[in-house]
Amino acid sequence: MDIDPLADTVPPRHAVESDEEEDEYNPLQPQSSIPKPVDVQLVGDLAPVPAAGLLVASGALAKFWARGANLGEQIAAVMVDKIQVGLLFRPSWTKSVVLISEVTTRLPLWAMHPYARAVLDALQPSNVALLDTYAVSAYIAEERTAYSDAPLRYLCTDGPGPAFTSSAQPFAPPNLVQATSAAFLALRAQRSAAATLVLVPAPHIAPPAPRVLEPSSFAHLADDPVAWAPALVRTAHALSFAALAEPGKDAAWTAPAPEKAHPAAQEQRKRPTEFGMYI
Repeated sequence: MDIDPLADTVPPRHAVESDEEEDEYNPLQPQSSIPKPVDVQLVGDLAPVPAAGLLVASGALAKFWARGANLGEQIAAVMVDKIQVGLLFRPSWTKSVVLISEVTTRLPLWAMHPYARAVLDALQPSNVALLDTYAVSAYIAEERTAYSDAPLRYLCTDGPGPAFTSSAQPFAPPNLVQATSAAFLALRAQRSAAATLVLVPAPHIAPPAPRVLEPSSFAHLADDPVAWAPALVRTAHALSFAALAEPGKDAAWTAPAPEKAHPAAQEQRKRPTEFGMYI
């Protein structure tokens, strides 16, 4: 213990102990920061590879969008630690592969990058479009925008086409994308490859990423029962395929019929929550 000889008194005992306790062994403190290996496997028929393009739709928006798109039969699955996280399709109306991602479970932060890398390495797409959401209430802009008036936004590794400048606005800094879509976009940027992220406005902030990968379930969608405006989603659909060099795909998506709540989602709403609100 170091004591200042010029001090009038000896420091109080609790001050010295609080410093010394930082060096003591704490059984609850993580003993290693080395990330554990993540087992990501694509199971099914992926041929032909490389893929002409890849559309990745994520979360509750992916579930809503997929119900309005004729995706056909599932051709493969993306498994993370033996849990299905992504569903792969090859619709007849597009040259691109469609990945419906994180509809049945959400990825923890530590699994996002390995997941995105495995998908890109397996499919080797020439172009990538990502369809995701951003929270209007958390978006930082010069003027506050109501959810009903919020625009589509985009991020891209290359310059946007004319369709984007007329139908969407840039996702501007200091705003951040903190989802698996960011991992896909970052990997494509590192490889100097084309990728475009189309962001549909959402009325509230999504829950943070889970710490562990949970088994497949629809219960997590109970916290995001959003019925997006069909016209807005159709425009996002058109922009996504324009980014994949497949313009004119508007007719490939139709507004889905209202869906009844999933039993797991209904049960999730009945459970008491630990916190009433968060900022």
